[in-house]
Amino acid sequence: MNKAERIQTRASGSSHGMALIAVDVDENGKPQKWQFENSWGDQSGHKGYLTFTDEWFDEYMFRIVIHKDFVTPDVLKIYRTEATLLPPWDWMF
Repeated sequence: MNKAERIQTRASGSSHGMALIAVDVDENGKPQKWQFENSWGDQSGHKGYLTFTDEWFDEYMFRIVIHKDFVTPDVLKIYRTEATLLPPWDWMF
Protein backbone atom coordinates (compact mmCIF):
# COMPACT_ATOMS: atom_id res chain seq x y z
CA MET A 1 0.00 0.00 0.00
CA ASN A 2 1.11 3.56 -0.52
CA LYS A 3 1.06 6.16 2.27
CA ALA A 4 -2.48 7.38 1.53
CA GLU A 5 -3.86 3.82 1.46
CA ARG A 6 -2.13 2.95 4.75
CA ILE A 7 -3.69 6.03 6.38
CA GLN A 8 -7.15 5.38 4.95
CA THR A 9 -7.15 1.75 6.14
CA ARG A 10 -5.57 2.67 9.48
CA ALA A 11 -2.63 0.38 8.77
CA SER A 12 -0.39 3.34 9.57
CA GLY A 13 -0.82 6.47 11.59
CA SER A 14 0.72 9.12 13.77
CA SER A 15 1.66 7.56 17.09
CA HIS A 16 5.15 8.59 18.13
CA GLY A 17 7.09 11.81 18.58
CA MET A 18 10.72 12.56 17.80
CA ALA A 19 12.71 15.79 17.58
CA LEU A 20 14.15 16.58 14.17
CA ILE A 21 17.68 17.81 14.83
CA ALA A 22 19.48 17.81 11.47
CA VAL A 23 19.10 17.41 7.73
CA ASP A 24 21.79 16.50 5.20
CA VAL A 25 21.23 18.23 1.85
CA ASP A 26 22.97 17.78 -1.49
CA GLU A 27 24.61 20.53 -3.54
CA ASN A 28 21.15 21.59 -4.83
CA GLY A 29 19.64 21.87 -1.35
CA LYS A 30 17.61 18.63 -1.73
CA PRO A 31 17.34 16.65 1.52
CA GLN A 32 19.17 13.32 1.52
CA LYS A 33 18.99 12.21 5.17
CA TRP A 34 17.22 13.36 8.33
CA GLN A 35 18.44 12.89 11.90
CA PHE A 36 16.10 12.62 14.88
CA GLU A 37 16.39 12.39 18.63
CA ASN A 38 14.04 9.62 19.73
CA SER A 39 11.73 10.29 22.67
CA TRP A 40 12.26 6.70 23.87
CA GLY A 41 15.68 7.63 25.23
CA ASP A 42 19.18 6.34 24.59
CA GLN A 43 18.16 2.67 24.52
CA SER A 44 16.62 3.11 21.06
CA GLY A 45 18.53 3.72 17.83
CA HIS A 46 22.14 4.79 18.23
CA LYS A 47 22.27 6.21 21.76
CA GLY A 48 18.81 7.69 21.21
CA TYR A 49 19.42 9.07 17.72
CA LEU A 50 18.04 7.80 14.41
CA THR A 51 18.90 8.69 10.82
CA PHE A 52 16.42 8.18 7.99
CA THR A 53 16.68 8.62 4.24
CA ASP A 54 14.60 11.27 2.53
CA GLU A 55 12.54 8.49 0.93
CA TRP A 56 11.67 7.12 4.40
CA PHE A 57 10.79 10.64 5.57
CA ASP A 58 8.39 11.11 2.62
CA GLU A 59 6.75 7.74 3.17
CA TYR A 60 6.36 7.66 6.97
CA MET A 61 6.35 11.24 8.29
CA PHE A 62 2.80 12.36 9.08
CA ARG A 63 3.10 15.59 11.01
CA ILE A 64 5.89 18.02 11.69
CA VAL A 65 6.05 21.14 13.83
CA ILE A 66 8.32 23.89 12.53
CA HIS A 67 9.06 27.22 14.17
CA LYS A 68 7.42 29.97 12.12
CA ASP A 69 10.79 31.71 11.62
CA PHE A 70 11.74 28.86 9.27
CA VAL A 71 8.74 28.68 6.95
CA THR A 72 7.87 30.54 3.75
CA PRO A 73 5.46 33.49 3.60
CA ASP A 74 2.91 31.22 1.86
CA VAL A 75 2.94 28.84 4.82
CA LEU A 76 2.58 31.77 7.23
CA LYS A 77 -0.63 32.73 5.42
CA ILE A 78 -2.03 29.28 6.24
CA TYR A 79 -0.86 29.65 9.84
CA ARG A 80 -2.99 32.78 10.16
CA THR A 81 -6.20 31.04 9.03
CA GLU A 82 -8.67 29.51 11.45
CA ALA A 83 -7.78 25.95 12.46
CA THR A 84 -10.11 23.01 11.86
CA LEU A 85 -10.77 21.11 15.07
CA LEU A 86 -10.78 17.35 14.46
CA PRO A 87 -12.87 14.99 16.58
CA PRO A 88 -11.00 13.06 19.27
CA TRP A 89 -11.64 9.77 17.47
CA ASP A 90 -9.83 10.88 14.29
CA TRP A 91 -7.27 8.11 13.69
CA MET A 92 -4.48 10.52 12.71
CA PHE A 93 -4.45 12.15 16.13
